[in-house]
Amino acid sequence: MDSIRVERLRCLSDTGDIKIKPLTVLLGQNSSGKSSFLRIFPLLKQSIESRTTGPILWSGDFVDFGSFHDAHKKNSDNNIAFSFKFRLINLSNNLINIYLTIQVTEYKEKQTTRTSKIDLKFEDSQIELEFDENQYVTKFYVNSLNILDFGYKYSDQKIYSHSLLPIISEETDENLYNKSNNLFLIFLNSVSFTGLFNALAKHINKYLLPTNEPTIIYQFFQYFALDSSENLLNYIQNHNLFAKNWKQETRQWTIETEDFKQLRDLIIANALPIILKNCDETLTNLSEQMSYIGPVRATAERSYPHQDLADDQVDHQGKNLAIFLRNLTDKQRQTFSEWTLENFGFEPSIQTSLGNISLMIKYKDFNEYLNIADTGFGFSQVLPIITQLWLLSVFPKSKTQLIPKSLNEVTEIVTYAIEQPELHLHPRLQGTLTDAFVTAINTAKNNDIDLRLVIETHSEVLVNRLGHLVAEKKISPDDINIVLFEPSEESGEIQVRTSQFDSEGYLENWPLGFFEMELV
Repeated sequence: MDSIRVERLRCLSDTGDIKIKPLTVLLGQNSSGKSSFLRIFPLLKQSIESRTTGPILWSGDFVDFGSFHDAHKKNSDNNIAFSFKFRLINLSNNLINIYLTIQVTEYKEKQTTRTSKIDLKFEDSQIELEFDENQYVTKFYVNSLNILDFGYKYSDQKIYSHSLLPIISEETDENLYNKSNNLFLIFLNSVSFTGLFNALAKHINKYLLPTNEPTIIYQFFQYFALDSSENLLNYIQNHNLFAKNWKQETRQWTIETEDFKQLRDLIIANALPIILKNCDETLTNLSEQMSYIGPVRATAERSYPHQDLADDQVDHQGKNLAIFLRNLTDKQRQTFSEWTLENFGFEPSIQTSLGNISLMIKYKDFNEYLNIADTGFGFSQVLPIITQLWLLSVFPKSKTQLIPKSLNEVTEIVTYAIEQPELHLHPRLQGTLTDAFVTAINTAKNNDIDLRLVIETHSEVLVNRLGHLVAEKKISPDDINIVLFEPSEESGEIQVRTSQFDSEGYLENWPLGFFEMELV
């Protein structure tokens, strides 16, 4: 995920596009919207991982926004919009930037959330969809071409699914299906627009070679739809799918030729189901590689009952930390102990007795292990954070979401959203934790993992320590995004802007007095 934008969520009118860098730090006074923005990550995760009737699950295992009515910013347009910028590899191995906006609104009669609008931009093309309360498509434009003018109806068939985006189907006249000589009946399936494909075929039918099978024609258009106009024009001018007179016909075309633009837009429209499917799979994969830990972690217990649970991640409250550590292999547990000892000056250990598990802590240069319940409260609050941090930088969940650094290299994107990691920590330990964030990012890079930490904090120590680490060349200023959430003195609306470190570790565009007492 390269950037996220949210509009009309709680107190946030419009955040603008917020870049998600390896270290994205959210700052602002209480009730300024920074927590609402961070919780978009677990909100998406719970929405995608649960079977839902609508696009967003407002109340789930990770976060509770209440309902659409509760989450919606009062006295504003009756929708909430989420925008995502990410990258897809199209079928011709080109890397395509996608800018996707999904608007949701309340279906008041059923008191549920429904999709009201989809806007998808890539290269020099744009797709616009709007839906009514019955989820019928009321607007379907590809660039300037109105697809509904071709006479077919479209609707969202998303029912009890894990998808965030709508599943669009075409309602075609049954007479079309009964034509025995219809060349394109083979495409009557859930991922194609049969009637619209016939319209496309009629547009170019006289130029097709008689030996072409329908599947070849369909695959050609699907193959090249998600690309720039310039590349698409090149493909259709030179591909051997077409007869010689096609090449003569199109030789003088440019991307501004009206015949080409209509053909391009029909090709893109026909590929819409597969485009939405690929975008949804990308968001799903990003969600699977997303972790979240809330602002208040579970308090330490003297012992935990033994359970045969195969937990491979620390949960968002750290309740399963002891069981998670118990499930590590001896090698993993040793590696983790060495990591915590090096970075924090202590090492954790697991002891089992009479069916119970105890989580123990040993300080550096001490021989005795102490039960975590007998240590400072800060240990129980920071240990879940750093355990998951270590895990994600060394042993991510899977290799499902791969984004190319070049055509021959891939990097796994892993997102970790953390609320107020500094709670109950001494300033010195806050600085140590900041060091660990940077160490984990660099370790992840060495493991071909693109680890992106999104941290909501009130810690001045954390920000200052980052400046020192930049000056010491431990992290590049390009890898850090400082996001400020501030109420406007004039309107009271929350304004979002960014600040960056320069190469010497000084913050640019930093508001004077940001950390004064009345603002923290």
